Amino acid sequence: MHAPSPRTGAASLQGSVHPVAVPRRTSAAWITWVLYGVATFFVALVVLVLWFAIARPVQVLPRIEPAPAFMLTDQDGRWVSDTDLRGRVLIINFAHTRCGERCAVMEHSMRAIYDTLRTDGRLGTRVHLVTITVDADGDTPPVLRAYAARLGVETSKWIFLTGSARELKQLIGGGYGVYYRIEGNDVELDQRAVLVDGAGLLRAEYDGARLDPAIVMRDIGLVEQEANSSEVARPIYEMAHLFVCYPR
Repeated sequence: MHAPSPRTGAASLQGSVHPVAVPRRTSAAWITWVLYGVATFFVALVVLVLWFAIARPVQVLPRIEPAPAFMLTDQDGRWVSDTDLRGRVLIINFAHTRCGERCAVMEHSMRAIYDTLRTDGRLGTRVHLVTITVDADGDTPPVLRAYAARLGVETSKWIFLTGSARELKQLIGGGYGVYYRIEGNDVELDQRAVLVDGAGLLRAEYDGARLDPAIVMRDIGLVEQEANSSEVARPIYEMAHLFVCYPR
């Protein structure tokens, strides 16, 4: 037998060696681009959050909770429910006709809001004022009607409501969380007013003793702007809620 020549052996070895595949860089590049895209997205999100927090391009009122339902009697003895007033912004205050000087600020402020809304044409069509008494025994429909006449307001646009002591306590004390106590002729009341939007959501609460008509009018405008916004603008308003862009 002849031993294979060195040249033949080398050729045989070379023929049996397979070429080594060079790894492609495509997958690595793809991962890099994905990571770059994710990083860019989060940077843009942070910038957007900061922009909304600082610039506050759109302001909204918080959606606090659904306003309590009610079925009460107005100054003319007719039943009025919360659903009867749906679709309109409501400025509701809680008071009683014997409050006098203790409720003077709230009474004057409500009247100023009434006059402003009447002047610009929104009163009775887009916005209603509602006074709910806490005094079931003293504030009967005739008493409320006389009170409205003393204020010189139209009861189709500023409604005065009463009910039984139990109904009022459940609504005002339980539903709205307003404290009041009646002992004989003495009425102790935590003066309060609220804004309810056309969808029946509680959007703002005010200290009645410091009720500022300018702030209430601003808030009515914010609620109306949001309600009347276009489909294109809706996501912007939702972002304003998400980023808590509330008036300061």
